[in-house]
Amino acid sequence: MSKDTLPTNPVTGEASRWYHQFLRHDFGYWLTAAIILGVSTWLAPSIEGIFNFDSVRNWLFQHLAQSVTHPAFPRSVKLVFIGDDEFWLGSLHHRTPTDRTYLASVVRALDAAGAGIIALDFDLRVPDPEANVAPGDYADVDLYKPYRDETDRLIRAIDDVAQRRKIVVVKTFGYGDDGGYRFEGDAYQAYGICNRLNRDGSWENPGTKEFPLSPVAQRNIFCGYIALMPDKRLVPPPIKISGEPGKLDSFPFAIARARNPERPPSLLNRDYYSTYITEKVADNPNVTVSAGDLFADPKMAKSVLHGAPVIVGAGWHAHSYGRGLMIDIHDTPIGAINGSLIHENMAEALMSDRVYPALPTGFLETLELMAGILAALVFAGIVALWARILAVCIAILILFALQWLTLQLFGTFLDAFVPVFALGLHAIAGVVSEAGRDEGRGKANAVVKVAAKITVRPDGTE
Repeated sequence: MSKDTLPTNPVTGEASRWYHQFLRHDFGYWLTAAIILGVSTWLAPSIEGIFNFDSVRNWLFQHLAQSVTHPAFPRSVKLVFIGDDEFWLGSLHHRTPTDRTYLASVVRALDAAGAGIIALDFDLRVPDPEANVAPGDYADVDLYKPYRDETDRLIRAIDDVAQRRKIVVVKTFGYGDDGGYRFEGDAYQAYGICNRLNRDGSWENPGTKEFPLSPVAQRNIFCGYIALMPDKRLVPPPIKISGEPGKLDSFPFAIARARNPERPPSLLNRDYYSTYITEKVADNPNVTVSAGDLFADPKMAKSVLHGAPVIVGAGWHAHSYGRGLMIDIHDTPIGAINGSLIHENMAEALMSDRVYPALPTGFLETLELMAGILAALVFAGIVALWARILAVCIAILILFALQWLTLQLFGTFLDAFVPVFALGLHAIAGVVSEAGRDEGRGKANAVVKVAAKITVRPDGTE
């Protein structure tokens, strides 16, 4: 029998080295790791804000959430933008509030173009938000009669076009004394439009004696709020309004409901994320039509808008023609875009099943904590500095894969980068510290050995 040593299994050898390294760590190491994990998890949102990780997270979400079966591209919702030509140089005369006679003409032009749904992204709240506006309270619309006359023309256009088209308008709301939400006065209430929510989310639109609504028109008018979520990836959900039996839809949700009132989207009382279509959709002639072209080239407008839900939004610059930021701009995963484009993205997402349910917050935090604990255990058993650095990089790549998987399956982000990276730095620092201590011990041992060899005679000489 040969006396040569049997070859060892390299996997077993590496596992043994990892185990012995793992056992070398004292209580202080694990206490430090536990503190780092807890603090980094707790402060992760603040750390992300300080280092602008939000933009990185949004970029990752946008690209990782893209699905082969549900790619983010414009399918059905169209846009009509009122731009600088109309606002600064045209008949709007750069005026606030926006000329409602002009909006009435846009509604009628979209009716002629055969738009399936006309969604007006314009807030018509009354000057006094505390006013309790009831049907027939026309004086509450505005004390300035020319402005009130403009509103009359817009309402007559809506009443007429709603005989043939679905109409979506903005419903104003605010905070109530009970900490919940309540309706605030808007011009539509004075004309008997969107006066009360039904339990199923539909509206009572009784009209008034001066502005009657037929039963068909009453069924064809929908309302939604236009507030956005702090996290722009989230779809604004229906919200409970004090004293109302039903919930108030968000503006994009109301568009989706108008398309299929019998089967509106269901968000199941939880958060949902949505991916975004490219910001270039505003320049896509197959999606976006300027208000000027809507009037100047009705045939072209009809070819683009016929049968589609159409959002009418404000797209002019704040200071003058082409000067300053465009109004109603918000940061999103695809950059800063106009609010009407956000509504278009969300409505498209709701109508094309491009929304992803989020995991419950507690469950998600538990997963992130478990990822951090696993990372701490793995890092602790790795000896070489380069190996720990490599392990941190591999851990981040694994998190990329897990994020893609959780986005596709659950529609949420496994935001464990900060605690895992912090623990990786701790592990790397531990190697450097241990190397320093080992070097110090080596020098101390060498000194002891040298001292042991030195013999001191009784007369004091060596």
